[in-house]
Amino acid sequence: RRVSALPGAATAGHRGWPAVPFSGDAIARNRFANNFPPMSAPPAAPLPVILLTGFLGSGKTTLLLRWLREAPATGLRVGVVMNEFGAERVDSLLITRPGLPLQQVSGGCVCCAPDNELPNAVLRLVQEGACDYLVVETSGLAEPDNVIDALTDPELLPWVRLQAVVTVVDGIWFSRPGMETGERILARRQIQFAHVLCLSKCDRLGDAEVEFACQQLAEINPHAQPVKLPWALPEPGAILARTGAQAEIHPERSNPESPHLHTTFQSLTWRFPAPVERSRFEAFLTGLNPREVVRAKGFVRFRHAPGKLFLFQSVFGHHLIEEFTPRPAPDCVAVLIGPALDLNSHRERLRGLLSAGGVLPLAAH
Repeated sequence: RRVSALPGAATAGHRGWPAVPFSGDAIARNRFANNFPPMSAPPAAPLPVILLTGFLGSGKTTLLLRWLREAPATGLRVGVVMNEFGAERVDSLLITRPGLPLQQVSGGCVCCAPDNELPNAVLRLVQEGACDYLVVETSGLAEPDNVIDALTDPELLPWVRLQAVVTVVDGIWFSRPGMETGERILARRQIQFAHVLCLSKCDRLGDAEVEFACQQLAEINPHAQPVKLPWALPEPGAILARTGAQAEIHPERSNPESPHLHTTFQSLTWRFPAPVERSRFEAFLTGLNPREVVRAKGFVRFRHAPGKLFLFQSVFGHHLIEEFTPRPAPDCVAVLIGPALDLNSHRERLRGLLSAGGVLPLAAH
Protein backbone atom coordinates (compact mmCIF):
# COMPACT_ATOMS: atom_id res chain seq x y z
CA ARG A 1 0.00 0.00 0.00
CA ARG A 2 0.97 3.62 -0.29
CA VAL A 3 0.14 6.05 2.49
CA SER A 4 0.21 9.72 1.55
CA ALA A 5 -0.19 12.54 4.03
CA LEU A 6 -3.29 14.67 3.69
CA PRO A 7 -2.73 18.03 1.98
CA GLY A 8 -2.97 21.34 3.76
CA ALA A 9 0.28 22.23 5.48
CA ALA A 10 2.31 23.14 2.40
CA THR A 11 2.84 26.77 1.47
CA ALA A 12 4.25 28.42 -1.63
CA GLY A 13 7.99 27.94 -1.87
CA HIS A 14 8.05 24.80 0.29
CA ARG A 15 8.69 21.52 -1.39
CA GLY A 16 7.40 18.27 0.03
CA TRP A 17 9.46 15.61 1.75
CA PRO A 18 10.96 12.99 -0.55
CA ALA A 19 9.27 9.61 -0.52
CA VAL A 20 10.96 7.39 2.05
CA PRO A 21 10.71 3.64 1.50
CA PHE A 22 10.06 1.47 4.49
CA SER A 23 8.83 -2.01 5.08
CA GLY A 24 6.32 -3.77 7.25
CA ASP A 25 4.14 -6.84 7.15
CA ALA A 26 0.36 -6.76 6.86
CA ILE A 27 -0.12 -8.26 10.29
CA ALA A 28 1.87 -5.46 11.93
CA ARG A 29 0.04 -2.82 9.89
CA ASN A 30 -3.38 -4.02 10.99
CA ARG A 31 -2.72 -5.13 14.56
CA PHE A 32 -4.32 -1.96 15.97
CA ALA A 33 -7.61 -2.19 14.08
CA ASN A 34 -10.72 -1.83 16.25
CA ASN A 35 -8.66 -1.54 19.43
CA PHE A 36 -8.60 2.22 19.86
CA PRO A 37 -10.08 3.99 22.86
CA PRO A 38 -13.60 5.27 22.09
CA MET A 39 -13.77 8.76 20.58
CA SER A 40 -16.83 10.69 19.50
CA ALA A 41 -15.37 11.81 16.17
CA PRO A 42 -11.98 12.49 14.61
CA PRO A 43 -10.72 16.08 14.57
CA ALA A 44 -11.41 18.39 11.63
CA ALA A 45 -7.87 17.75 10.39
CA PRO A 46 -5.44 15.03 11.47
CA LEU A 47 -2.84 16.17 13.98
CA PRO A 48 0.71 16.20 12.51
CA VAL A 49 3.23 13.87 14.16
CA ILE A 50 7.02 14.23 14.18
CA LEU A 51 8.67 10.89 14.84
CA LEU A 52 11.94 11.39 16.74
CA THR A 53 14.28 8.43 16.59
CA GLY A 54 17.97 7.54 16.95
CA PHE A 55 20.17 5.05 18.77
CA LEU A 56 20.70 4.93 22.55
CA GLY A 57 22.26 8.12 23.92
CA SER A 58 22.31 9.94 20.59
CA GLY A 59 20.69 13.09 21.97
CA LYS A 60 16.99 12.69 21.14
CA THR A 61 15.77 14.02 24.48
CA THR A 62 18.29 16.88 24.35
CA LEU A 63 16.84 17.94 20.99
CA LEU A 64 13.30 17.59 22.33
CA LEU A 65 14.20 19.80 25.30
CA ARG A 66 15.40 22.50 22.89
CA TRP A 67 12.11 22.27 21.02
CA LEU A 68 10.15 22.57 24.27
CA ARG A 69 12.15 25.58 25.44
CA GLU A 70 11.42 27.40 22.18
CA ALA A 71 7.80 26.24 21.87
CA PRO A 72 6.22 29.33 23.54
CA ALA A 73 7.81 31.60 20.94
CA THR A 74 6.32 29.59 18.08
CA GLY A 75 2.73 29.77 19.30
CA LEU A 76 2.36 26.05 18.65
CA ARG A 77 1.29 23.68 21.42
CA VAL A 78 3.20 20.41 21.44
CA GLY A 79 2.24 17.06 22.95
CA VAL A 80 4.77 14.29 23.58
CA VAL A 81 4.69 10.50 23.61
CA MET A 82 7.85 9.29 25.34
CA ASN A 83 9.09 5.71 25.06
CA GLU A 84 11.78 4.40 27.43
CA PHE A 85 13.32 0.94 27.26
CA GLY A 86 13.75 0.59 31.01
CA ALA A 87 10.93 0.10 33.49
CA GLU A 88 11.69 3.39 35.31
CA ARG A 89 11.08 6.86 33.89
CA VAL A 90 14.13 9.06 33.46
CA ASP A 91 13.92 10.89 30.13
CA SER A 92 10.24 11.75 30.57
CA LEU A 93 11.05 13.37 33.93
CA LEU A 94 13.60 15.58 32.17
CA ILE A 95 10.94 17.08 29.90
CA THR A 96 8.01 17.19 32.34
CA ARG A 97 6.72 20.72 32.90
CA PRO A 98 3.38 22.34 33.80
CA GLY A 99 0.90 22.23 30.96
CA LEU A 100 2.81 19.77 28.76
CA PRO A 101 0.53 17.01 27.41
CA LEU A 102 2.63 13.88 27.94
CA GLN A 103 2.02 10.17 27.55
CA GLN A 104 4.50 7.50 28.60
CA VAL A 105 5.22 4.08 27.06
CA SER A 106 7.73 2.29 29.32
CA GLY A 107 9.28 -1.11 29.78
CA GLY A 108 10.13 -1.88 26.16
CA CYS A 109 10.24 -0.50 22.62
CA VAL A 110 7.16 1.03 21.01
CA CYS A 111 7.89 -1.01 17.89
CA CYS A 112 6.67 -4.10 19.76
CA ALA A 113 4.73 -2.53 22.63
CA PRO A 114 1.87 -4.71 23.89
CA ASP A 115 -1.79 -3.77 24.24
CA ASN A 116 -1.69 -1.11 21.52
CA GLU A 117 0.17 1.25 23.84
CA LEU A 118 1.50 3.57 21.13
CA PRO A 119 -1.77 4.26 19.26
CA ASN A 120 -3.66 4.54 22.54
CA ALA A 121 -1.12 7.06 23.87
CA VAL A 122 -1.33 9.07 20.65
CA LEU A 123 -5.12 9.06 20.64
CA ARG A 124 -5.34 10.15 24.27
CA LEU A 125 -3.36 13.27 23.40
CA VAL A 126 -5.51 13.95 20.34
CA GLN A 127 -8.66 13.52 22.41
CA GLU A 128 -7.44 15.99 25.02
CA GLY A 129 -7.31 18.66 22.30
CA ALA A 130 -4.52 20.55 24.04
CA CYS A 131 -1.82 20.42 21.34
CA ASP A 132 -1.26 21.45 17.73
CA TYR A 133 1.22 18.70 16.90
CA LEU A 134 2.79 15.64 18.51
CA VAL A 135 6.35 14.43 18.96
CA VAL A 136 6.78 10.68 19.42
CA GLU A 137 10.22 9.93 20.84
CA THR A 138 11.13 6.28 20.52
CA SER A 139 13.50 4.20 22.55
CA GLY A 140 16.96 4.08 21.03
CA LEU A 141 16.40 0.39 20.23
CA ALA A 142 13.13 0.82 18.31
CA GLU A 143 12.83 -0.40 14.72
CA PRO A 144 11.68 2.64 12.72
CA ASP A 145 9.57 0.81 10.15
CA ASN A 146 7.40 -0.84 12.81
CA VAL A 147 6.75 2.50 14.48
CA ILE A 148 5.92 4.09 11.12
CA ASP A 149 3.56 1.21 10.39
CA ALA A 150 1.75 1.91 13.66
CA LEU A 151 1.48 5.65 13.03
CA THR A 152 0.19 5.16 9.47
CA ASP A 153 -2.30 2.40 10.30
CA PRO A 154 -5.56 3.11 8.41
CA GLU A 155 -7.51 3.15 11.68
CA LEU A 156 -5.27 5.94 12.99
CA LEU A 157 -5.11 8.14 9.87
CA PRO A 158 -8.31 10.15 10.59
CA TRP A 159 -6.70 11.38 13.81
CA VAL A 160 -3.00 11.84 13.02
CA ARG A 161 -0.69 12.09 10.04
CA LEU A 162 3.02 11.35 9.98
CA GLN A 163 4.65 14.67 9.15
CA ALA A 164 8.33 13.72 9.24
CA VAL A 165 10.90 11.35 10.71
CA VAL A 166 13.75 13.13 12.51
CA THR A 167 16.72 10.89 13.33
CA VAL A 168 19.50 11.92 15.72
CA VAL A 169 22.90 10.30 15.16
CA ASP A 170 25.59 10.40 17.86
CA GLY A 171 28.56 11.95 16.03
CA ILE A 172 31.12 10.47 18.41
CA TRP A 173 29.61 6.98 18.36
CA PHE A 174 28.95 7.03 14.60
CA SER A 175 32.52 7.97 13.74
CA ARG A 176 34.20 5.55 16.12
CA PRO A 177 35.46 2.14 14.93
CA GLY A 178 34.30 -1.16 16.33
CA MET A 179 30.54 -0.67 16.37
CA GLU A 180 28.78 -3.97 16.97
CA THR A 181 27.09 -5.43 13.89
CA GLY A 182 23.56 -5.39 15.29
CA GLU A 183 23.89 -1.82 16.52
CA ARG A 184 25.31 -0.72 13.16
CA ILE A 185 22.42 -2.32 11.28
CA LEU A 186 19.78 -0.68 13.47
CA ALA A 187 21.50 2.71 13.32
CA ARG A 188 21.64 2.44 9.54
CA ARG A 189 17.93 1.68 9.35
CA GLN A 190 17.12 4.65 11.58
CA ILE A 191 19.18 6.82 9.22
CA GLN A 192 17.55 5.41 6.10
CA PHE A 193 14.02 6.31 7.20
CA ALA A 194 14.81 9.92 8.15
CA HIS A 195 13.56 13.07 6.49
CA VAL A 196 15.81 15.14 8.78
CA LEU A 197 19.21 13.80 9.90
CA CYS A 198 20.74 15.47 12.95
CA LEU A 199 24.41 14.75 13.64
CA SER A 200 24.81 15.44 17.37
CA LYS A 201 27.83 16.38 19.52
CA CYS A 202 29.58 18.06 16.59
CA ASP A 203 31.16 20.48 19.07
CA ARG A 204 33.14 17.53 20.47
CA LEU A 205 34.50 16.47 17.08
CA GLY A 206 37.16 17.93 14.82
CA ASP A 207 36.17 19.57 11.53
CA ALA A 208 37.46 16.62 9.53
CA GLU A 209 35.52 14.16 11.68
CA VAL A 210 32.30 16.15 11.25
CA GLU A 211 32.69 16.31 7.48
CA PHE A 212 33.53 12.61 7.25
CA ALA A 213 30.47 11.69 9.33
CA CYS A 214 28.26 13.95 7.18
CA GLN A 215 29.56 12.27 4.03
CA GLN A 216 28.79 8.85 5.49
CA LEU A 217 25.25 9.91 6.40
CA ALA A 218 24.69 11.35 2.91
CA GLU A 219 25.75 8.07 1.35
CA ILE A 220 23.22 6.17 3.47
CA ASN A 221 20.40 8.67 2.97
CA PRO A 222 21.07 11.33 0.32
CA HIS A 223 17.52 12.71 0.48
CA ALA A 224 17.42 13.73 4.15
CA GLN A 225 17.95 17.31 5.31
CA PRO A 226 21.26 17.39 7.26
CA VAL A 227 21.57 19.31 10.53
CA LYS A 228 24.70 19.68 12.68
CA LEU A 229 23.93 19.81 16.41
CA PRO A 230 24.30 21.78 18.59
CA TRP A 231 25.15 24.58 16.13
CA ALA A 232 21.90 24.35 14.18
CA LEU A 233 18.37 23.33 15.11
CA PRO A 234 15.69 21.67 12.99
CA GLU A 235 12.77 24.01 13.58
CA PRO A 236 9.41 22.28 14.21
CA GLY A 237 7.64 25.17 12.50
CA ALA A 238 9.61 24.62 9.31
CA ILE A 239 9.02 20.86 9.52
CA LEU A 240 5.28 21.40 9.95
CA ALA A 241 5.20 23.84 7.02
CA ARG A 242 6.45 21.18 4.65
CA THR A 243 4.18 18.77 2.83
CA GLY A 244 3.73 15.72 5.01
CA ALA A 245 5.80 12.59 4.57
CA GLN A 246 4.96 10.19 1.80
CA ALA A 247 5.53 6.62 2.78
CA GLU A 248 6.03 3.68 0.46
CA ILE A 249 5.85 0.24 2.03
CA HIS A 250 7.86 -2.52 0.39
CA PRO A 251 7.09 -5.76 2.22
CA GLU A 252 9.99 -7.52 0.55
CA ARG A 253 12.41 -5.38 2.56
CA SER A 254 11.01 -6.57 5.87
CA ASN A 255 11.97 -9.87 7.44
CA PRO A 256 9.49 -10.53 10.26
CA GLU A 257 11.48 -13.63 11.25
CA SER A 258 14.56 -11.57 12.12
CA PRO A 259 14.69 -10.74 15.84
CA HIS A 260 14.76 -7.06 16.72
CA LEU A 261 17.95 -5.81 18.35
CA HIS A 262 16.11 -4.91 21.53
CA THR A 263 15.34 -8.58 22.13
CA THR A 264 19.06 -9.09 22.81
CA PHE A 265 19.23 -6.15 25.25
CA GLN A 266 18.35 -6.14 28.94
CA SER A 267 17.78 -3.38 31.43
CA LEU A 268 18.57 -3.28 35.13
CA THR A 269 16.82 -0.92 37.54
CA TRP A 270 18.38 -0.17 40.93
CA ARG A 271 16.96 2.13 43.61
CA PHE A 272 19.42 3.93 45.89
CA PRO A 273 18.22 3.69 49.51
CA ALA A 274 20.73 6.33 50.66
CA PRO A 275 23.26 8.86 49.31
CA VAL A 276 26.63 7.55 48.04
CA GLU A 277 30.14 8.93 47.76
CA ARG A 278 30.50 10.87 44.51
CA SER A 279 34.06 9.70 43.83
CA ARG A 280 33.07 6.07 44.18
CA PHE A 281 30.00 6.55 42.01
CA GLU A 282 32.08 8.16 39.27
CA ALA A 283 34.52 5.26 39.53
CA PHE A 284 31.56 2.93 39.03
CA LEU A 285 30.48 4.78 35.86
CA THR A 286 34.04 4.88 34.55
CA GLY A 287 34.36 1.14 35.12
CA LEU A 288 31.31 0.22 33.04
CA ASN A 289 32.28 -1.88 30.04
CA PRO A 290 30.70 -0.13 27.01
CA ARG A 291 30.30 -3.46 25.24
CA GLU A 292 28.15 -4.64 28.13
CA VAL A 293 26.47 -1.41 29.30
CA VAL A 294 25.68 0.79 26.31
CA ARG A 295 23.57 3.26 28.26
CA ALA A 296 23.21 4.20 31.93
CA LYS A 297 21.04 6.99 33.33
CA GLY A 298 19.18 7.99 36.44
CA PHE A 299 19.18 10.15 39.55
CA VAL A 300 21.44 9.99 42.59
CA ARG A 301 22.26 11.90 45.81
CA PHE A 302 25.78 12.29 47.15
CA ARG A 303 26.87 12.25 50.79
CA HIS A 304 28.64 15.61 50.59
CA ALA A 305 25.35 17.29 49.53
CA PRO A 306 22.42 15.00 50.43
CA GLY A 307 19.91 17.80 49.87
CA LYS A 308 20.75 18.00 46.18
CA LEU A 309 19.66 15.64 43.44
CA PHE A 310 21.92 14.85 40.48
CA LEU A 311 21.15 13.50 37.04
CA PHE A 312 23.73 11.11 35.60
CA GLN A 313 24.05 9.81 32.05
CA SER A 314 26.56 7.45 30.48
CA VAL A 315 26.86 6.53 26.80
CA PHE A 316 29.47 4.04 25.60
CA GLY A 317 31.75 4.76 28.55
CA HIS A 318 31.45 8.58 28.57
CA HIS A 319 29.49 9.97 31.50
CA LEU A 320 28.03 13.28 32.65
CA ILE A 321 26.74 14.29 36.09
CA GLU A 322 24.79 17.50 36.68
CA GLU A 323 22.48 18.90 39.34
CA PHE A 324 18.77 18.32 38.74
CA THR A 325 16.40 20.76 40.42
CA PRO A 326 12.76 20.17 39.31
CA ARG A 327 10.18 19.56 42.01
CA PRO A 328 8.86 17.22 43.16
CA ALA A 329 12.17 15.42 43.05
CA PRO A 330 12.10 11.91 41.53
CA ASP A 331 13.36 8.84 43.34
CA CYS A 332 17.05 8.02 43.23
CA VAL A 333 17.35 5.28 40.66
CA ALA A 334 19.85 3.86 38.19
CA VAL A 335 18.88 2.29 34.85
CA LEU A 336 21.49 0.26 32.97
CA ILE A 337 20.84 -0.93 29.39
CA GLY A 338 23.03 -3.26 27.37
CA PRO A 339 23.32 -6.43 25.31
CA ALA A 340 25.25 -8.55 27.79
CA LEU A 341 24.29 -7.36 31.24
CA ASP A 342 25.44 -9.49 34.14
CA LEU A 343 22.52 -8.46 36.33
CA ASN A 344 23.81 -10.00 39.55
CA SER A 345 27.29 -8.52 39.14
CA HIS A 346 25.97 -5.01 38.58
CA ARG A 347 23.54 -5.28 41.49
CA GLU A 348 26.46 -6.22 43.74
CA ARG A 349 28.59 -3.33 42.47
CA LEU A 350 25.73 -0.87 43.01
CA ARG A 351 25.12 -2.31 46.48
CA GLY A 352 28.83 -1.95 47.16
CA LEU A 353 28.55 1.82 46.70
CA LEU A 354 26.61 1.95 49.97
CA SER A 355 29.27 0.11 51.99
CA ALA A 356 32.30 1.55 53.73
CA GLY A 357 34.72 -0.17 51.37
CA GLY A 358 35.69 0.73 47.82
CA VAL A 359 33.92 0.08 44.59
CA LEU A 360 33.94 -3.54 43.45
CA PRO A 361 36.67 -4.43 40.94
CA LEU A 362 36.18 -2.94 37.49
CA ALA A 363 35.16 -5.12 34.58
CA ALA A 364 37.86 -5.87 32.03
CA HIS A 365 37.22 -3.95 28.79
